[in-house]
Amino acid sequence: MARNLGNILSTIAFAVLFLLCLAFAAVRVSGLSTFVVTGGSMEPSIQKGSLVLVQPVSPSEVKVGDVITFQHYDQTTTHRVTGISSTTSGGLAFTTKGDANVVADPEDKTFAGQVGIVRAELPVAGFVVASLQAYWRLLLALIAAMIFFACASVLVLRKEPSAAAMPKPVRQGRLHPGFDTTRKDSEKSIHWSRPWRCRVRSRETNC
Repeated sequence: MARNLGNILSTIAFAVLFLLCLAFAAVRVSGLSTFVVTGGSMEPSIQKGSLVLVQPVSPSEVKVGDVITFQHYDQTTTHRVTGISSTTSGGLAFTTKGDANVVADPEDKTFAGQVGIVRAELPVAGFVVASLQAYWRLLLALIAAMIFFACASVLVLRKEPSAAAMPKPVRQGRLHPGFDTTRKDSEKSIHWSRPWRCRVRSRETNC
């Protein structure tokens, strides 16, 4: 039972790690970036602890109602675009606001290059990613411990062959000198060998 449990836990751990690595590889290949939402300013649309997938796009592709991710006061912020206006230099200025906030952000945002637009959000996944980033050493230690105990249970709980299943040793009898035991036991008789017959006969007989 312990051996089966260890094998199951090891398989689950490896499967989870493999899926996470595969998912992050797919995100990177598609050109998306991931961010963890640590505040509740976008609730209920985006819950605190969600993982958002952000795609870099040109500012001209952003429309009112889109959710964008940008740097605001040296921190990454994800808010909704509530207005777009033109600047004196011919660029675009974006008014942003959190869904849970009463007022809009104090300053309009301009972007010289690309801006990140939120394409998808995964609830609770941000907590998982943040925990993995903070405790990845502990996670690796736990996985190593699970693998060790699974291997140890296989060695400890391995079934030894029973006495009934083991082949019985063949007993070889010792031949009594002077007797010929080549005849079958079913004959129930002892065949005297020639050297013995010679000894019991008269000394005058030539054997």
